[in-house]
Amino acid sequence: MILRLAIIGFGNVGQEFARLLMAKSDWLLKRKGLDIEVLAIATKTRGSIMADKALDLGRALKELEDHGSLRGYGRGVTDLRPLDIIDKSNADLMIELTPLNINDGQPAIDHISNALQSGMDVVTANKGPVAFAYDKLRSLARSRNVHFRFEGTVMDGTPIFNLAEKTLQGCEILGIVGVLNSTSNFVLTEMAAGRSMDAAIKEAQRRGFAEADPSMDIDGWDAAAKITALANVLMDAGSNPKLVNRKGIRDISDVDIRAAANSGRKFRQIASATREREAVELKVEPVRVGPDSLYWPIDGTSSAVTLKTDLMGDVTIVETNPAVAQTAYAVFSDMLLLVEAIRCGTL
Repeated sequence: MILRLAIIGFGNVGQEFARLLMAKSDWLLKRKGLDIEVLAIATKTRGSIMADKALDLGRALKELEDHGSLRGYGRGVTDLRPLDIIDKSNADLMIELTPLNINDGQPAIDHISNALQSGMDVVTANKGPVAFAYDKLRSLARSRNVHFRFEGTVMDGTPIFNLAEKTLQGCEILGIVGVLNSTSNFVLTEMAAGRSMDAAIKEAQRRGFAEADPSMDIDGWDAAAKITALANVLMDAGSNPKLVNRKGIRDISDVDIRAAANSGRKFRQIASATREREAVELKVEPVRVGPDSLYWPIDGTSSAVTLKTDLMGDVTIVETNPAVAQTAYAVFSDMLLLVEAIRCGTL
């Protein structure tokens, strides 16, 4: 089976996904009977390429590494916008990896809508579309008889959505709670060890997992988008990040950290989804936890989430100090599940 891809967004995750495709090409062919051809790569500022035949991923990666742009790739270089590339590409599957826009989830929502409408399957690691437009995109995918997968949107490659879909069948998700934002968790861990918030943020930036402007993490927006995505998919919340009762960690002082330590506790930024009658209440807030909490040992950039179910009780899954490779793997695993569903004729 030949599977033709268009990759929209080619930052760290997109590039790592390309490396994964190259590393696993023989395995994919021998074990899965799958030949992957990337026909298009689109970026916002570093050029785009599109062709009728498979692009040379190694060459594309080298162009970016050596020149910071795809414009020197040669064959197939184009000035087409991502939406035009989606429309004109002969791809079977669109991989959407553009950055999160916390205001409205665009332009990723339009990218995914156009791809689904044109009959393409979609895999994304962008939490914005799931947090802002999940119901609409799910309905569109079903109406066009195509697939829409998004495991990489929360906790990188940790199989949360797939866990619920594949192995918790028949369970109702009654609530969700967890530590979902790596940067805030790292900052709180460093502050507990004696660093100031500013110093902890600078260290996170130095290590490459915090943005130059860390407000999305520190003010709780990233966690709000993640808990919304989880609740929309697993609890039919029909919400968006702007409806989350959100409080970040910006106002936590060294004095607060010491006071918590003196009482045998430490801070964690906790995101939660709780069903209240017909509605789902979403919340992000710093919480003091003790040694009896599941989230006490979740330090550094690690994350954890608990699914509260009617039949299985509480199920908790932990991700320890992830890197970009884990998010790329989520895209890879979604692609394989999608191929399996196509072969079985299921959605």
